[in-house]
Amino acid sequence: MSKKCTLTETAELLKAAGNVVIVSHVSPDGDTLGSSLALAHALRMLGKGVVLNVDDEIPSVFSFLPGIREYRRFSPEESVQADLTVVIDASSADRAGNALQVVKSPAVLNIDHHKTNTRFADYLYLDSDAAATAEIIYSLLQELGIRLNREIATCIYEGLYTDTGSFKYSNTSSRTLSMAATLLEYGVNPSLISDNMEVKSRNQVEMLAKVLETLTFLKDGKIAYVEVAPELYDYNVDTDTFVSYPRYIEGVEVALLFKQVEENLTRVSFRSKQMDVAKIALSFNGGGHQKASGCSIHAPLKEAEAIVLPVVEGLFP
Repeated sequence: MSKKCTLTETAELLKAAGNVVIVSHVSPDGDTLGSSLALAHALRMLGKGVVLNVDDEIPSVFSFLPGIREYRRFSPEESVQADLTVVIDASSADRAGNALQVVKSPAVLNIDHHKTNTRFADYLYLDSDAAATAEIIYSLLQELGIRLNREIATCIYEGLYTDTGSFKYSNTSSRTLSMAATLLEYGVNPSLISDNMEVKSRNQVEMLAKVLETLTFLKDGKIAYVEVAPELYDYNVDTDTFVSYPRYIEGVEVALLFKQVEENLTRVSFRSKQMDVAKIALSFNGGGHQKASGCSIHAPLKEAEAIVLPVVEGLFP
């Protein structure tokens, strides 16, 4: 069980560490990457040694983020020494990939905003009212006395942009928009971010066409899912938005995306306009938000579907 920290206590933990490993969650999105990079830039300004890690491939759509090429993916045989491991935007230990086994540090700090957080780390700063972990990082850098620059502001803005659905989801608050406005004063280019995040590559559109052919309905259209088969999967193609297509079909209450990324590993994304899909993800050791969550099933695609779909169908007797 984690010790819950205040923002001041969290800042003190970071100040006391000379060498830090910052871990982004698997299936990395703009919030975990932007938040991690912003923190990394800030800690280096304080003279800290920083290693960035994600146990997954990073889609090329995020190549514009300052510092993105510094990420490392640890091999299972490695042993990495650090004073502190910081896991960003992950609600459960499995979302950290192999970092908790590879990194040898006296303590693990988890900074997160998911209400489904399982309190797996030694220390936890959790703000479930924050629209994105990037909101927390913004406040944390103020606590650390960091002067923002364009690189840090761009990374934080990306986190806000991602987890609010480009500022259109219901979690967008006046606080979120106020932060975004302040970040623009440091030279953030909104069109650069929207162009990178919204413009589709030819490969992405071609893959989407094939994925939509798998569209399947269950329970009289209340459930809809699509799948990315292993022969179709390409880590350079951003598929996170694919789940939006079944989500916004009239009558669909729960939408899913199944994506096999390794021989025995399938990522599952859940979306809903009304239902609490975080509970479903949590039952499979995943997590996320009430209307947007995910989990990892250690099985091939069809086996994963056979495991997950009956649980979702059980919501509709």
